[in-house]
Amino acid sequence: MACYNTEQKKMLTNFIQENKDKAYTIEELAEALTALHGDNAPGKSTVYRLIPHLSDDGLVRRIPKERGRGFLYQAVESEKCRGHLHLRCVSCGRLLHLDDSLSDELLIKVRELCSFSVSEEETILLGNCLSCK
Repeated sequence: MACYNTEQKKMLTNFIQENKDKAYTIEELAEALTALHGDNAPGKSTVYRLIPHLSDDGLVRRIPKERGRGFLYQAVESEKCRGHLHLRCVSCGRLLHLDDSLSDELLIKVRELCSFSVSEEETILLGNCLSCK
């Protein structure tokens, strides 16, 4: 099924791109868009329909929630973003990019010590950022 570049898709894409350091549930995205755009904002069902297309296009990453069912969605900053590990604060939701060299060093150590290959695209380390500590 084709996904057109509608005004509602632009609103969603722009919001996610402008808030790259945060991850949102579908409900949070719909609420934020309504707060910004009022009646013109895409509804929750439209956000549910658009998010898989943005994910398939590589613009959004789907992150499993740390507890319970469901997912969070966050902008993928660039192709380079896929080559390192990320840290996510469980208190404020902020996503931090681990330095490429440190990320590589950790991945090599895990591979050597545990005979296990970690997918950096899928792995997010959870904890608390300095502001929330």
